Amino acid sequence: MNENSTSINMMLDFLGGKTNIRQIADLDACLQFTVKDEQKVELDKLQLIRGINDAKSDLKTIQIKLDNKDEFFKELIETLKFSEDGHPKKQGVIEAVTNFIGDVIMPVLPLITFCGILKGLLVMALAMHIINPHGGLYITLYAIGDSVFYFLPVFLGYTTAKRMGVTPFVGALVGTILIYPTITDKHLNFFGIVSQSKYTSSFLPVILIVFLMAPLYIWLQHKLPQVLKGFGPGLITLSIAMPIGLVIVGPASNLLADALGFAIRWFYDLNPIIAGIVIGATWIYITLYGLFGIVISVVVINIFNGTGDLTLAVSIFVTLACAGSALGVGLKTKAQQKRDVAYPAAVSAIFGVIQPAIYGLFIEDKKLMRLNVLIGAVVGGLAGLLGIRKYAMGSGIFGLPTMLNQVHPNILQVFGLGIVSFALGFVVTLVLFRDNEKKNNEV
Repeated sequence: MNENSTSINMMLDFLGGKTNIRQIADLDACLQFTVKDEQKVELDKLQLIRGINDAKSDLKTIQIKLDNKDEFFKELIETLKFSEDGHPKKQGVIEAVTNFIGDVIMPVLPLITFCGILKGLLVMALAMHIINPHGGLYITLYAIGDSVFYFLPVFLGYTTAKRMGVTPFVGALVGTILIYPTITDKHLNFFGIVSQSKYTSSFLPVILIVFLMAPLYIWLQHKLPQVLKGFGPGLITLSIAMPIGLVIVGPASNLLADALGFAIRWFYDLNPIIAGIVIGATWIYITLYGLFGIVISVVVINIFNGTGDLTLAVSIFVTLACAGSALGVGLKTKAQQKRDVAYPAAVSAIFGVIQPAIYGLFIEDKKLMRLNVLIGAVVGGLAGLLGIRKYAMGSGIFGLPTMLNQVHPNILQVFGLGIVSFALGFVVTLVLFRDNEKKNNEV
């Protein structure tokens, strides 16, 4: 993360969060922010951020003088998903839902990723008999790997509250209530209305409960007397929202998540090979058109509920195939400019980022694109045939351990297909790739 990005994140926090900003005006001497609630703005802290020379407030507008004002403005509208005139972009329902889920889940993904990788490595260690499953080391490492999944509602409650403009710890408290021992998976009787749902490792109930209670919390923050603002909004909101959440929202959202997960698994199980082929053949295009966020917001259900996901498993093998293909291009091409793109793209793809390969190599060469689509279909079909699923987040080679089944470790299948995917991409490209002579002459 560069210095501008760090300063922008701090600036947005001290302006009351992303949801507190109505618009940004790029004036000659400064950037002017129009905010929804000026009381959330911490003007004194804004002035301490690197790159900010001055910050002033005038009712609901904040004027900030910055070094490199134009660069800050460009990064700000990109971060906030505003249009170039500084206003929020009009979003369709699907895009709005996807962006919301992304804002809520993405901050937690790094934790899910390294914890998932650790769980995969522990499966390997157990299968190879190099660690005692009853020893303190294993128990501790397993707790590190599993805790983020078990306590997931706490993390998502925090991020959802922050996204909605509610005090983040109130959202985290909602998560802790849901997984409290006398609440989760217990028979609860609310004046004759019976409810029983399991909330550990769940993700949709806490998101919906915090989302629905946010307007009341924010309204109370504005309307209650100053003497009550420290505790009143949380006390009143949770006393109302949690019973409703536990009777209606929680069970309904669990049913929705189960139904969606069932539909996805039905598609996978109908014919895993064909499902893998379809996913593998389309993954490059999913990445190319920026649809990854939509896909992950749906299939991540299978990660959180522990059943494992085929789509994300196939994506790892397609990524490794793209790495092999990019390396093949680098070794085969006579064009120095293309070679300079291919080698870094191969390294990037090994670690899970295939955009450099797509934009730098595949788009300009339709034959190479078709080859990689075909290879993706092949490795996707093989993943479906072998019954491989992904049980945690993780990209590139670090995604391989996250596909190890804890009950029946499938080390040979997972790592074997990983090697085959890379080798297939490399060999096919090395044999069939041809430089475009016209472009080579230009280079």
